[in-house]
Amino acid sequence: MNILVLAAHPDDETLGAGATIAKFASDKATIKLLTFTDGVGARGRGENRNVRLEKVSEILGIYSFSVGSFPDNAMDSVSLLSICKFIESNVDFEPDLIFTHHPDCLNVDHARVYRATVTAFRPQFGHHQKILSYHIPSSTDYNPMAHFNGNVYYDVDKFVDKKMQALKVYDDEMRPYPHTRSYKSIMNRMAVNGSEVGLRHAEKFQLIRDVVC
Repeated sequence: MNILVLAAHPDDETLGAGATIAKFASDKATIKLLTFTDGVGARGRGENRNVRLEKVSEILGIYSFSVGSFPDNAMDSVSLLSICKFIESNVDFEPDLIFTHHPDCLNVDHARVYRATVTAFRPQFGHHQKILSYHIPSSTDYNPMAHFNGNVYYDVDKFVDKKMQALKVYDDEMRPYPHTRSYKSIMNRMAVNGSEVGLRHAEKFQLIRDVVC
């Protein structure tokens, strides 16, 4: 299976789908990651987080990654066309499964990446991508009007440690409990997701589109 993961900032891929990525990698899927910003530019300080992707990719089993240079937390200042072109120029394969942000995320970059995803991969004859959106703690849940209706669950009980190990690479982005972007809250979320469908731990996604042939 060919899988494409689209993440506005380096760490979104791990927060939103890290354990599921590791699960697919263990099944020999080919996984490509695209990030769009440095993740810190809006703060005017800090290390470009894209430099951590090599280590994260090694942990999660990501085959390759490409990074963009769009303005951090200001992707709404860039044309949708330029974002779509970035995606198209960096994906040289036909993805079977795409993971992207949810449209109701509070973070403007997340919402913009979602819009670019469904534009770049709009329905075309002979192309049957499945698109799933993921939940980002402290973004999806911080929009009180968000409608994240998770309806696809992956059993990630064997891959929780991989996700947490990858999050350690982004340790300076983590927060103390009870912040939703704390290690304990993220573990709790996977446990609650799992309990909804009779599993120990799960990552939950909202299905955006699937074509069954």
